[in-house]
Amino acid sequence: MIQDTKKELTSFLSAIYPLPEAVLEEVARSFEQFTYPKNYMLLKQGQVSKHLWFVVKGAIRYFYTDEAGKESTVWFSFENAPVGSTTSFIHQLAAQENIQLLEESTLYRIEYNTFRALLEKHHAFALWYIKMIEEHYALQVEDRLGDLQFLNAKQRYEKLLTQFPQITNRISLGHIASYLNITQETLSRIRAGKL
Repeated sequence: MIQDTKKELTSFLSAIYPLPEAVLEEVARSFEQFTYPKNYMLLKQGQVSKHLWFVVKGAIRYFYTDEAGKESTVWFSFENAPVGSTTSFIHQLAAQENIQLLEESTLYRIEYNTFRALLEKHHAFALWYIKMIEEHYALQVEDRLGDLQFLNAKQRYEKLLTQFPQITNRISLGHIASYLNITQETLSRIRAGKL
């Protein structure tokens, strides 16, 4: 029987793709729960991603730092979402991005070798993984690129609020402006209805 403490994890796993009960139990047992403080770095640029994470509670920011030290926020994750540097995790290469906790956060994690062994052992889990990549990576990347290409700053902000209604209560305006690829002053004007 799956532990009650992993109920959020098993619900998340099952929502992506239905797994046979025995497989679901084995996969859930392979995740460990951790709580980290605000500003903890799950991954730093240049490190190899050794874990895939699932957020139970918390707010996470993905960002790049250029050679001049300027940070550019590219994504946020909140409750019930997978977290990780997909390319780094899949290929075990140095990550291009940083992943930072913006709140004290509780997450489950699974180690790369354990994850790969489960994929090889269980066809259903391999199908689960394909579905997760489709839903939580490919579609998000395509959506993000389309937003930057075709939506103006105000439209991008309105879409962000639709996706994450409480974001302005949890994420700094500086990080939100960076994600929208605008200055904080422009974001202030949008919020004040001046744009």
